[in-house]
Amino acid sequence: MYRTKHFRWKLMHLWGISAHLGLVAAVAISYLYHLEIINQPLSWSHSPTIAGSHCTVGIETQMGLESENAFNMAVQTLLRACLILGSGGFATNIAHFAALMAVEPNKVTLTEGEQHWRKQVVTFFGCSLNLLLAGVGFCLAINLSTKATDIKPLIAPLVWTYLQAPLALAIAVCDAIKNYREGKDLLD
Repeated sequence: MYRTKHFRWKLMHLWGISAHLGLVAAVAISYLYHLEIINQPLSWSHSPTIAGSHCTVGIETQMGLESENAFNMAVQTLLRACLILGSGGFATNIAHFAALMAVEPNKVTLTEGEQHWRKQVVTFFGCSLNLLLAGVGFCLAINLSTKATDIKPLIAPLVWTYLQAPLALAIAVCDAIKNYREGKDLLD
C-alpha cells in the first residue's frame, strides 16, 4: 500500500492537496459573504419615543457598533488564519508531493543507500511540515467551533479544517511508514 507507484498513495496526497484548496475556497466564499453582511445599511427601526432617552440610545448604539466592530475583527482574523493555513498547506503539499515524485525514480549513478537517504530527507521534512499543518488545523478547528455557533460565515471553513487536519496527519503518518518499510527492505 505504501509503494509510490501504488495509486492509493498518490490519491492520499491528492486528497490532502484538494483539502487545502477547498479550505482556501471556503474562506474566499465566507469572506465574500461576510463582506456582504458588513456592507448592509444600519436599520434605525428602534427610534426613541421619550425625549430624555436620546442620550441612552446614543450610548447603546455606540456600544453596539463597537461590539459589532470587535465581532467583525474576530471573524476577519479567523478567516485570515484559515486562508494562511489553506494556502500554506496547499503550497507545502504540492512541493512535498513533487519532491517525492522527483526522488522516486532510481538513478544508475546512485547506490541504493544514497537513493533511500534522498527519499528519507524529503519524507522527514514533508512529515514534519504536515504534522505542523495538522496541529495548526486542529487548533484552528477548535477555535472556529467555538465561534461558528453564532456566525454563519465560519461554518464552511470549520468543515474544511475538520477535513484538512486529519488528512495532513494521515499523510505524515503514511509517508513515515512508507519510508520505514522501504528502509527495512533495503537492510534485508
